Amino acid sequence: MDMLWYAHKHGLVPEAEYHLLTASCGYEPPPSHLTAGQWRVAADGRLEAQLPAAGGEAASRPLLPLGGLPNKSAACTAAHRKYLLAASRGISQSWDKQYINELSLYAPAGPYRFDLPGTWNYRTAAYLNSQPVRKALHVAGAPSAWPGPAPGWNYSSSYAACNDRAPPGTDSMVDFYRRLAPALPGRIVVFNGDTDPCVSYEGTRDALLRVGFKEVQPTRPWFYNMTAAPPELLARKDVLFGGLLASAGAGAQFGGQVTDYEHGLSFATVHGSGHMVPTFRPRAALTLLRHVVENSTFAPPVPSDAALAAMGGPEFDGFLDKWVAAAAGPDYVGKRGRRR
Repeated sequence: MDMLWYAHKHGLVPEAEYHLLTASCGYEPPPSHLTAGQWRVAADGRLEAQLPAAGGEAASRPLLPLGGLPNKSAACTAAHRKYLLAASRGISQSWDKQYINELSLYAPAGPYRFDLPGTWNYRTAAYLNSQPVRKALHVAGAPSAWPGPAPGWNYSSSYAACNDRAPPGTDSMVDFYRRLAPALPGRIVVFNGDTDPCVSYEGTRDALLRVGFKEVQPTRPWFYNMTAAPPELLARKDVLFGGLLASAGAGAQFGGQVTDYEHGLSFATVHGSGHMVPTFRPRAALTLLRHVVENSTFAPPVPSDAALAAMGGPEFDGFLDKWVAAAAGPDYVGKRGRRR
């Protein structure tokens, strides 16, 4: 993703510097291994994109971390460096001094490393590598270690999803949802945290629009029940887990937005969450999963555009009050709904 665009969107880069870099300096975001189509892990553990070279053969090249800047004038160089200074080296995912969380913009910064004792990922790896968990996941005899991948690992993408090498006509996730949604009897919810610097929700939303299904309910808010967390959980949880968890409950709270399409396909955002929704917003994630499992709608229906436009001012005010009370009530968030 273009981190300059994301940093500017969230107020980290002034308008004048953003315009200079994009309009005059020819700024190009750094290439990502996720769009290379083929990548591998080198002997020293570095991830390398398998980029096309002359003659059509793949060439391994380390990823460029800072982006391209064709115009290297003093003004452009200064603007680029001020962006790196203001936005944690371009919201870096590898800088050991990063001060902005690259997976959840408003979460505390912390290294996502599996080899550093005390980190969230280290404890997660220890848990998932334990024999009881491996047995429960039916991978007790798996030949490879986790996490990985190990040096020498190679991967080629088969779909036109984050894959610049995909031949014309290759299926993408858009094609996948076009086939899958009509074939399933239940609900498919594609969701995205709305403060995820790694995969911003705009791209996910646009992909769902490209599926081409008719919208049956417009974008509208959904709510979850912000219950109190047990003191023992608060005492032992990681700082990156459930930043809103507290010893006091707050009733129904805004969970995000949801848009419903035909064939049971929905797109939902999770407000305040980064990349791993169950990690950053566990209670909202639980409500989201409940709606999927129970095949229930996230929020009440909204009248047609014509009906909304025809309402008088007082009539709409009354409708809005009643709609929010219903959306934040027990039918959608559970038995303990909105606080009075």
